Amino acid sequence: MSPPPLPNDIIQHVLANLPVKQIYLLRGVNRDWYSIHEHAIKQHLSFSDSKVLVRLGPSSKAKDPKFSIALDCVAFDPETRIFTFKPIANSNPIYCNARHLRQVKILYSEWIGIDAKIHNGIDVSMNSTNSTSDFGNYNLSPHEIYRYARVKFHHNYVEAVQKYYYLEETPGNGEEISTYLGDYDMILKCHLKDSVVLSEEDISDVEYFDSLSHISSFNVDFLQVRTSWLISGTTTRILPTNFHSKIYSSRYDLLNHILQKDIQKYNLYSPKVMKWILSDYMINDQQTIQLCRYLNETKGDFTIRDKFQWELEAKNIKKQIMWKYSFIARFFCDPENSQDAFEQILDKFVRAEEDEKAKGNV
Repeated sequence: MSPPPLPNDIIQHVLANLPVKQIYLLRGVNRDWYSIHEHAIKQHLSFSDSKVLVRLGPSSKAKDPKFSIALDCVAFDPETRIFTFKPIANSNPIYCNARHLRQVKILYSEWIGIDAKIHNGIDVSMNSTNSTSDFGNYNLSPHEIYRYARVKFHHNYVEAVQKYYYLEETPGNGEEISTYLGDYDMILKCHLKDSVVLSEEDISDVEYFDSLSHISSFNVDFLQVRTSWLISGTTTRILPTNFHSKIYSSRYDLLNHILQKDIQKYNLYSPKVMKWILSDYMINDQQTIQLCRYLNETKGDFTIRDKFQWELEAKNIKKQIMWKYSFIARFFCDPENSQDAFEQILDKFVRAEEDEKAKGNV
């Protein structure tokens, strides 16, 4: 079935009123629908005022607006099929203790909440505060209660396995740096500054800081994503790998070609790699030669998190479920100062999963 015989801009305008996931499904109809679905998504992002939220620190801190930056979609490149988000106008950096810089959560606003309501308008979205005890004043059918239970289960499960990102580079004493973090279909560039001098207005919020003597700032330059990232939700890696569209795939192909003789495997999301991916450097440029030398010297620039995931896969444990344990997040935030060694954390995780299976919760 082809789109109706109307100009594409009118069709895209109509489609923009649908949720992103429903627009995305049209790509599978035929080539005509495929060619317009991402343009319709771009219009949806503008019309619906949907935003991306970048949050710092553990969940208890990240839910506070002072630890979040909202991003608007500012562009869509049809050639690379990449959406670019930047901070909303007049937004401020996040001021925090240095230890909060590493842990980052990136959320698309349409992931938060489920558009499902049941009898008499009771909100059963993920943000709902209703509990089953609220049903005393309503004559609900078993089917309606079942629907509510499924939504609450989905919320709790997503909260358990949602993915955190970790900045691999943070500024030293008094430093100011730009760095990157990424995933298969996403790249974020951010700006970090250490030992920030706070204004009087910021100092009034002293309760947000453990010590005013060492405050850092975090700001987002831009976030670039493919469509698959927008609709994948927080549990990205649960979806099939072939579902995701690799960001800057041609640049990664070029780097793989350059490295093929010397390096078989490397950290695709190393800040130095992503900086090269976003550049125009070619095979004989000095920056390319320096990157190859660096990856060779570091044996691929892998992180302790990569090694932990390899260990899980070797034990036939899905790596995405490690995020449901808070002690994992704490370890990755500051592994050098952790009371437990890498092997102890791994053993603790494996035993926790075995206990869950024994209880029938997995």
